[in-house]
Amino acid sequence: MINPYNIIAKHFWDLLDDCLANKHTHYWLKGGRGSTKSSFIGITIPLMMMIDAQNGIYSNAVAMRKVGDTLADSVYTQILWGIEQLGVSEYWEAKVSPLRLTYKPTGQQILFRSCNNKDDYRKIKSTKFKKGFCKYLWYEELDEFFGMEEIRSIIQSLLRGRRWLRSFLFLQST
Repeated sequence: MINPYNIIAKHFWDLLDDCLANKHTHYWLKGGRGSTKSSFIGITIPLMMMIDAQNGIYSNAVAMRKVGDTLADSVYTQILWGIEQLGVSEYWEAKVSPLRLTYKPTGQQILFRSCNNKDDYRKIKSTKFKKGFCKYLWYEELDEFFGMEEIRSIIQSLLRGRRWLRSFLFLQST
């Protein structure tokens, strides 16, 4: 695996240190185009899942967009890019129907979901993983969602009351 500090922007090094040390639960990343926040997240989520696996923790992730039509060309492609940058593509299986990335050694998954309509976020409750639990959530373009009630409901549905778990929420907005 390639050293992640060699492939992420230097201004994210302290944030990566913070993530690796499990210091915080929520990370609000702000910045416009070219800020490299999506690149950072696209590398960090698979990296941390692989580290978790080495420690016997079967973490999974969900990448969220408001509009489902944009998942494949945005968050899915971004995480595939991150996996490639880390030099670990042979350990990941990519599926497009439904969009899903699976870490082959353990079966951990990164799922891709949307909430196109106002009530779609309630359907997130049915999201299940073959093994482990949801530890990482990425909200791409947070400002497209219908406010914090929707965000909190999704978090509660995916974490299923596991408040004792360290969960990373990458809430991204411009």
